[in-house]
Amino acid sequence: MESLPRIHFVELHDLDRTPPVLRTLHTESITTIYRLTDAAREYARPLARALREGADPRIVDLCAGSGGPVPLIQRRLHREGIHTSVTLTDLVPNVGAFERVEASNRRVLPSCCSVDHESSSVDATDCRVPGTRTIYGAFHHFPPALARRMLQNAVDTRSPIVIVDTKRSWLYVLLFPFFTTLAVLLAAPFQRNPLPRYLLRLVLTYLVPVLPFMMFFDSVVSFLRMYGRGELRSMVDGLDGTESFTWTIGVERGFTGAQYLIGIPRS
Repeated sequence: MESLPRIHFVELHDLDRTPPVLRTLHTESITTIYRLTDAAREYARPLARALREGADPRIVDLCAGSGGPVPLIQRRLHREGIHTSVTLTDLVPNVGAFERVEASNRRVLPSCCSVDHESSSVDATDCRVPGTRTIYGAFHHFPPALARRMLQNAVDTRSPIVIVDTKRSWLYVLLFPFFTTLAVLLAAPFQRNPLPRYLLRLVLTYLVPVLPFMMFFDSVVSFLRMYGRGELRSMVDGLDGTESFTWTIGVERGFTGAQYLIGIPRS
Protein backbone atom coordinates (compact mmCIF):
# COMPACT_ATOMS: atom_id res chain seq x y z
CA MET A 1 0.00 0.00 0.00
CA GLU A 2 3.06 2.27 0.36
CA SER A 3 3.12 2.56 -3.43
CA LEU A 4 -0.45 3.85 -3.58
CA PRO A 5 -1.18 7.58 -3.25
CA ARG A 6 -2.34 8.88 0.10
CA ILE A 7 -6.05 9.76 0.07
CA HIS A 8 -6.85 12.88 2.07
CA PHE A 9 -10.53 12.66 2.99
CA VAL A 10 -12.35 14.14 6.01
CA GLU A 11 -13.04 12.36 9.28
CA LEU A 12 -16.44 13.04 10.81
CA HIS A 13 -15.08 14.29 14.13
CA ASP A 14 -12.96 16.87 12.27
CA LEU A 15 -16.01 18.58 10.75
CA ASP A 16 -16.84 22.03 12.14
CA ARG A 17 -20.53 21.11 12.33
CA THR A 18 -19.90 18.04 14.50
CA PRO A 19 -21.30 18.87 17.97
CA PRO A 20 -18.49 19.34 20.52
CA VAL A 21 -19.99 16.78 22.91
CA LEU A 22 -19.97 14.17 20.13
CA ARG A 23 -16.35 14.99 19.33
CA THR A 24 -15.48 14.60 23.02
CA LEU A 25 -17.23 11.23 23.28
CA HIS A 26 -15.34 10.08 20.19
CA THR A 27 -11.88 11.17 21.39
CA GLU A 28 -12.58 9.60 24.80
CA SER A 29 -13.31 6.33 22.98
CA ILE A 30 -9.97 6.61 21.19
CA THR A 31 -8.21 7.05 24.54
CA THR A 32 -9.96 3.91 25.80
CA ILE A 33 -8.75 1.98 22.74
CA TYR A 34 -5.19 3.05 23.54
CA ARG A 35 -5.62 1.43 26.97
CA LEU A 36 -7.27 -1.73 25.61
CA THR A 37 -4.52 -2.33 23.03
CA ASP A 38 -1.68 -1.40 25.38
CA ALA A 39 -0.50 0.91 22.62
CA ALA A 40 1.85 2.56 25.12
CA ARG A 41 4.14 -0.47 24.93
CA GLU A 42 4.99 0.16 21.27
CA TYR A 43 4.35 3.90 21.23
CA ALA A 44 6.82 4.47 24.07
CA ARG A 45 9.82 3.09 22.16
CA PRO A 46 10.33 5.99 19.68
CA LEU A 47 10.03 8.54 22.47
CA ALA A 48 12.44 6.57 24.67
CA ARG A 49 14.89 6.48 21.76
CA ALA A 50 14.60 10.24 21.26
CA LEU A 51 15.17 10.88 24.96
CA ARG A 52 18.25 8.66 24.97
CA GLU A 53 19.57 10.68 22.01
CA GLY A 54 19.27 13.94 23.92
CA ALA A 55 15.67 15.11 23.47
CA ASP A 56 14.25 17.38 26.16
CA PRO A 57 12.40 15.37 28.87
CA ARG A 58 9.77 18.12 28.92
CA ILE A 59 7.12 16.63 26.63
CA VAL A 60 4.69 18.91 24.78
CA ASP A 61 1.93 16.66 23.46
CA LEU A 62 0.23 18.27 20.45
CA CYS A 63 -3.32 17.37 19.36
CA ALA A 64 -3.86 15.58 22.68
CA GLY A 65 -7.63 15.18 22.22
CA SER A 66 -9.02 13.81 25.49
CA GLY A 67 -5.59 12.94 26.86
CA GLY A 68 -4.36 10.49 24.26
CA PRO A 69 -1.69 7.85 24.94
CA VAL A 70 1.10 10.10 26.24
CA PRO A 71 0.13 9.86 29.96
CA LEU A 72 0.13 6.05 29.55
CA ILE A 73 3.50 6.27 27.79
CA GLN A 74 4.84 8.44 30.61
CA ARG A 75 3.94 5.76 33.15
CA ARG A 76 5.68 3.07 31.11
CA LEU A 77 8.80 5.21 30.71
CA HIS A 78 8.82 5.87 34.47
CA ARG A 79 8.88 2.11 35.11
CA GLU A 80 11.92 1.96 32.81
CA GLY A 81 13.67 4.71 34.79
CA ILE A 82 12.99 7.51 32.29
CA HIS A 83 11.41 10.54 33.96
CA THR A 84 9.45 13.12 32.00
CA SER A 85 7.07 16.01 32.49
CA VAL A 86 4.11 16.26 30.10
CA THR A 87 2.10 19.26 28.94
CA LEU A 88 -1.12 18.36 27.11
CA THR A 89 -2.19 20.76 24.34
CA ASP A 90 -4.74 20.97 21.57
CA LEU A 91 -6.12 23.48 19.10
CA VAL A 92 -9.47 23.05 20.91
CA PRO A 93 -8.36 21.88 24.37
CA ASN A 94 -10.63 19.53 26.32
CA VAL A 95 -9.74 21.08 29.67
CA GLY A 96 -12.03 18.80 31.69
CA ALA A 97 -10.42 15.67 30.23
CA PHE A 98 -6.93 17.11 30.74
CA GLU A 99 -7.68 17.82 34.39
CA ARG A 100 -8.93 14.25 34.90
CA VAL A 101 -5.72 12.91 33.38
CA GLU A 102 -3.65 15.11 35.69
CA ALA A 103 -5.57 13.91 38.76
CA SER A 104 -5.20 10.28 37.70
CA ASN A 105 -1.46 10.58 37.14
CA ARG A 106 -0.91 12.31 40.48
CA ARG A 107 -2.29 9.19 42.15
CA VAL A 108 0.12 6.81 40.44
CA LEU A 109 3.28 8.80 39.64
CA PRO A 110 5.73 10.73 41.84
CA SER A 111 6.46 14.43 41.43
CA CYS A 112 9.35 13.72 39.04
CA CYS A 113 6.77 12.81 36.36
CA SER A 114 4.23 15.62 36.32
CA VAL A 115 1.33 16.23 33.93
CA ASP A 116 -0.14 19.64 33.25
CA HIS A 117 -1.96 21.28 30.35
CA GLU A 118 -2.38 24.44 28.32
CA SER A 119 -5.94 25.67 28.68
CA SER A 120 -5.58 28.06 25.72
CA SER A 121 -5.44 26.97 22.08
CA VAL A 122 -2.09 25.67 20.81
CA ASP A 123 -1.57 25.49 17.04
CA ALA A 124 0.64 22.49 16.19
CA THR A 125 1.99 24.34 13.14
CA ASP A 126 3.07 27.37 15.20
CA CYS A 127 3.88 26.07 18.67
CA ARG A 128 5.73 28.22 21.20
CA VAL A 129 5.69 25.84 24.19
CA PRO A 130 9.28 24.68 24.90
CA GLY A 131 10.10 20.98 25.02
CA THR A 132 10.07 17.84 22.92
CA ARG A 133 6.96 17.79 20.76
CA THR A 134 4.96 14.61 20.38
CA ILE A 135 1.99 13.90 18.16
CA TYR A 136 0.38 10.49 18.51
CA GLY A 137 -2.26 9.19 16.12
CA ALA A 138 -3.03 12.63 14.67
CA PHE A 139 -0.36 13.51 12.08
CA HIS A 140 -2.49 12.05 9.29
CA HIS A 141 -5.14 14.70 10.03
CA PHE A 142 -2.84 17.31 8.49
CA PRO A 143 -2.68 17.69 4.70
CA PRO A 144 0.88 17.85 3.32
CA ALA A 145 1.19 21.65 3.42
CA LEU A 146 0.22 21.82 7.11
CA ALA A 147 2.26 18.73 7.99
CA ARG A 148 5.35 20.41 6.49
CA ARG A 149 4.57 23.60 8.42
CA MET A 150 4.48 21.60 11.65
CA LEU A 151 7.86 20.04 10.92
CA GLN A 152 9.32 23.35 9.73
CA ASN A 153 8.19 25.02 12.95
CA ALA A 154 10.02 22.33 14.95
CA VAL A 155 13.19 22.94 12.90
CA ASP A 156 12.92 26.73 13.17
CA THR A 157 12.54 26.57 16.97
CA ARG A 158 15.08 23.72 17.31
CA SER A 159 12.53 21.59 19.12
CA PRO A 160 12.89 17.80 19.08
CA ILE A 161 9.82 16.12 17.63
CA VAL A 162 8.45 12.57 17.80
CA ILE A 163 5.52 11.64 15.55
CA VAL A 164 3.86 8.23 15.82
CA ASP A 165 1.01 7.02 13.61
CA THR A 166 -0.04 3.68 12.16
CA LYS A 167 1.73 2.44 9.05
CA ARG A 168 -0.30 2.53 5.85
CA SER A 169 -1.32 -1.05 5.16
CA TRP A 170 -4.28 -2.84 3.59
CA LEU A 171 -4.37 -5.11 6.64
CA TYR A 172 -5.19 -2.16 8.86
CA VAL A 173 -7.68 -0.67 6.41
CA LEU A 174 -9.58 -3.97 6.18
CA LEU A 175 -9.40 -5.19 9.79
CA PHE A 176 -8.81 -2.36 12.27
CA PRO A 177 -12.07 -0.47 11.68
CA PHE A 178 -13.99 -3.56 12.80
CA PHE A 179 -11.78 -3.91 15.86
CA THR A 180 -12.10 -0.26 16.91
CA THR A 181 -15.88 -0.34 16.38
CA LEU A 182 -16.16 -3.48 18.51
CA ALA A 183 -14.09 -1.77 21.20
CA VAL A 184 -16.55 1.14 21.26
CA LEU A 185 -19.49 -1.26 21.64
CA LEU A 186 -17.86 -3.26 24.43
CA ALA A 187 -16.28 -0.40 26.37
CA ALA A 188 -19.18 2.09 26.47
CA PRO A 189 -20.64 0.88 29.84
CA PHE A 190 -17.21 1.15 31.48
CA GLN A 191 -16.33 4.68 30.34
CA ARG A 192 -15.81 7.12 33.21
CA ASN A 193 -18.05 10.09 32.47
CA PRO A 194 -20.31 12.43 34.43
CA LEU A 195 -23.77 10.88 34.57
CA PRO A 196 -25.44 13.00 31.82
CA ARG A 197 -22.61 12.29 29.36
CA TYR A 198 -22.46 8.64 30.41
CA LEU A 199 -26.16 8.22 29.61
CA LEU A 200 -25.71 10.09 26.34
CA ARG A 201 -22.85 7.75 25.44
CA LEU A 202 -25.06 4.71 26.02
CA VAL A 203 -27.86 6.19 23.91
CA LEU A 204 -25.49 7.09 21.05
CA THR A 205 -23.84 3.67 21.22
CA TYR A 206 -26.77 1.26 21.51
CA LEU A 207 -30.08 3.01 20.78
CA VAL A 208 -28.92 5.33 18.00
CA PRO A 209 -25.46 3.90 17.07
CA VAL A 210 -23.86 7.19 16.08
CA LEU A 211 -20.58 6.55 17.94
CA PRO A 212 -19.91 3.07 16.46
CA PHE A 213 -20.64 4.37 12.95
CA MET A 214 -18.42 7.39 13.53
CA MET A 215 -15.58 5.20 14.78
CA PHE A 216 -15.86 2.82 11.83
CA PHE A 217 -16.00 5.60 9.23
CA ASP A 218 -13.18 7.63 10.77
CA SER A 219 -11.00 4.54 11.16
CA VAL A 220 -11.29 3.69 7.46
CA VAL A 221 -10.52 7.28 6.47
CA SER A 222 -7.61 7.46 8.93
CA PHE A 223 -5.84 4.44 7.50
CA LEU A 224 -6.31 5.65 3.93
CA ARG A 225 -4.66 8.98 4.68
CA MET A 226 -1.73 7.75 6.74
CA TYR A 227 1.60 8.96 5.41
CA GLY A 228 3.98 6.35 4.03
CA ARG A 229 7.64 6.28 4.96
CA GLY A 230 8.66 7.55 1.53
CA GLU A 231 6.29 10.50 1.87
CA LEU A 232 7.72 11.32 5.30
CA ARG A 233 11.25 11.19 3.91
CA SER A 234 10.35 13.54 1.03
CA MET A 235 8.70 15.88 3.51
CA VAL A 236 11.72 16.23 5.81
CA ASP A 237 14.15 16.42 2.89
CA GLY A 238 12.29 19.51 1.65
CA LEU A 239 12.47 21.46 4.92
CA ASP A 240 14.60 24.60 5.19
CA GLY A 241 17.49 23.79 7.52
CA THR A 242 16.70 20.07 7.58
CA GLU A 243 20.44 19.32 7.73
CA SER A 244 20.48 20.81 11.26
CA PHE A 245 18.36 17.86 12.45
CA THR A 246 18.90 14.11 12.56
CA TRP A 247 15.80 12.38 11.19
CA THR A 248 14.86 8.76 11.83
CA ILE A 249 11.90 7.00 10.19
CA GLY A 250 10.80 3.45 10.99
CA VAL A 251 8.12 1.05 12.20
CA GLU A 252 7.90 -0.71 15.56
CA ARG A 253 7.05 -4.38 15.49
CA GLY A 254 3.74 -5.18 17.14
CA PHE A 255 -0.03 -5.14 16.96
CA THR A 256 -0.47 -1.39 16.46
CA GLY A 257 1.88 -1.03 13.48
CA ALA A 258 3.42 2.06 15.05
CA GLN A 259 5.27 4.08 12.40
CA TYR A 260 7.48 6.89 13.70
CA LEU A 261 9.33 9.99 12.62
CA ILE A 262 11.93 11.31 15.06
CA GLY A 263 13.68 14.64 14.60
CA ILE A 264 16.54 15.66 16.93
CA PRO A 265 18.53 18.91 16.57
CA ARG A 266 22.20 18.34 15.86
CA SER A 267 24.64 19.79 18.39
